[in-house]
Amino acid sequence: MDRLNDDTWVYAPVGGVLVVDGGARIVCHACGDTLEAITRHHVRRHDLDLAGYRARFGLNRKTSLIAPALVETRRAEGLRRWESNDGVRDGLAVGQAMARSGELHAIGIAAQPAGSRRRQGRRAASRADAAPALAAHRSAQADDARERWTQRAQALGFDSLDGYLADRRATAVTPWRVRNELRCGSEMASRLLEEGR
Repeated sequence: MDRLNDDTWVYAPVGGVLVVDGGARIVCHACGDTLEAITRHHVRRHDLDLAGYRARFGLNRKTSLIAPALVETRRAEGLRRWESNDGVRDGLAVGQAMARSGELHAIGIAAQPAGSRRRQGRRAASRADAAPALAAHRSAQADDARERWTQRAQALGFDSLDGYLADRRATAVTPWRVRNELRCGSEMASRLLEEGR
């Protein structure tokens, strides 16, 4: 047992799930009960919801609160239903088609409240609207890549990356050759060749 900063006893390791009984049960951090699953109903006894439970005990928001044995039982049952029930297979096929077409994404976006973070998620991660920390990270990655390409160009006998690219444009080499020489991706090689035109 351990304690949180507020002296609350913890019955499972903070940041992890304690699996017992050969994978059949997990231990509740708050009370020590061993359960097949830590459910919404159970955590309500501790005045928490599932997100609050995960946050309080240092768990990732996607950490499973279900014992491995129960996960396996559900997986096997789902597979059995899929194999033996045409209605299940047909229903899943409809869902897969909706996912591939983008219809599920559109339904999900429409269900989010206006201005919600999830609804704005794709836009916020775009290059123009990225958060300052993400923009700084991307900028540092770009600088590191440009430095690697400059070193590769110098190893090939050029003074700079720009000199290398000017030579390759003048001799009309393919992006494939630039990709191999600079050790960058194909799309980036094409982009680098286009930059100075």
